[in-house]
Amino acid sequence: MYLVPSLVVVLAIIAVALTGLLVTRTTLAALPATIAQLWLIINLVPVSADGIVLGVLPLLPAIGFIALVSRRIHVSVRDRVSIADLLVITVGVLLVPLALTLIAAAMMWDAGRVFDVGPPPLGHAVARTLLVHGLALALGMGGRLWRALLRRYGAPEWLADAAATAVRILLLWAGAALVLVLVLLVAGWSRQVEVLSVYDGGAGYVGTALISLLYLPNAALAAATVMLGSEFHIGASSLSLYAIDLTVLPPMPLFALIPGWAHQWSILLLLVTSMAVAYVLSGVRFTVVQTLATAAIVTVLVLVASYLTTGQVGHLGVAGPMAWLTAGLAFAWTGGIGVAAALVGKLADRRARTAAAAPVEEPPAEEPAEPEDEEPEILEGEVVEEEPEEEEEAEDASDTEEAEEAEAESDESAGAEEAEEAAEAEETDIPVTPVSAEEDENAVDPGPRD
Repeated sequence: MYLVPSLVVVLAIIAVALTGLLVTRTTLAALPATIAQLWLIINLVPVSADGIVLGVLPLLPAIGFIALVSRRIHVSVRDRVSIADLLVITVGVLLVPLALTLIAAAMMWDAGRVFDVGPPPLGHAVARTLLVHGLALALGMGGRLWRALLRRYGAPEWLADAAATAVRILLLWAGAALVLVLVLLVAGWSRQVEVLSVYDGGAGYVGTALISLLYLPNAALAAATVMLGSEFHIGASSLSLYAIDLTVLPPMPLFALIPGWAHQWSILLLLVTSMAVAYVLSGVRFTVVQTLATAAIVTVLVLVASYLTTGQVGHLGVAGPMAWLTAGLAFAWTGGIGVAAALVGKLADRRARTAAAAPVEEPPAEEPAEPEDEEPEILEGEVVEEEPEEEEEAEDASDTEEAEEAEAESDESAGAEEAEEAAEAEETDIPVTPVSAEEDENAVDPGPRD
């Protein structure tokens, strides 16, 4: 399954080579050399023809090939895979393309006896093939499988997160660089018109546009190098944010993107670089060690990209970024901003823990306010005289005395009525009934008779 992309690419290369030879009416004896050259180009291996060495190959076909291989690898390992299966996949992904590269180099050496072509440098051929397919293997394994491997061999699992963060930073830099390329295309459209005027007919326009499209990722990488603060060289020409020194360049649309001088405000592009790093790192909470690991992975990937896009370009000389300066600046941007963010986050966590550990002082309970005496509402034009408190107390006392006098009078009248009733009873003949001793004690003595 994981070898299908390589077989598909080989078949596609054969079809393209055969079609090209038929269209250009070239002898079919050149078919093996053409197939070998196309395989080397898609693996970013330098090729030579007619005494001209082309060491900077278009990145777009290689990116498509890496995406195809990594996708097929991911499908193979996404469910369940053993260590033995993983070893078989690794050997197949790396050694089969390497064998095809060595076969292509041998075919170029053999074709050199008939045609003006030559074999590629063997060291670069092996190294670049392994790097291209190694990147495809690393991407295809995915974060879950990498974490499982790190856990199995006792390595920290956050290394997978650091690698994913590094890739996001590089992709954001590449996106910003691509936007810069489009801005330069619009701003320098007059130079594009001058370049296209050199070519006659539609075939020249189509061929130039196709080559420019294939090399568009290379242009974005050059712009990203400049945005980091480094330099990009095309032979004797150099490009940076601080100065642009140009020599005579071929009439190609991508070369026409380069302005004649460095604008004084171009230094502000460094802010874009720093903001991209800050944006990615703001979404993670890394420690200082994790941040430095992320910066190290960014540095390694920048070195790999610089190596794959540096080489001889015909008579112009060596073209590509200043690899060590670019990698060092990438580490400085990522590590500097990341360490600062990690320290600030650590300080914020410490303050939060201190605030959580401190006792919370409860606010004192508020005493209910005493109700204030409501003042009587005074209508406009009405005069209200307030009686003093002494008068109110005197009125209360007089009311009490009157109540007591009334109660005494009622008691006296009740007593008089009872006396009258007793006198009437004495005058009447009432039979005396003998009573017991207990009743006699409870009886009320009516007093002497008259």
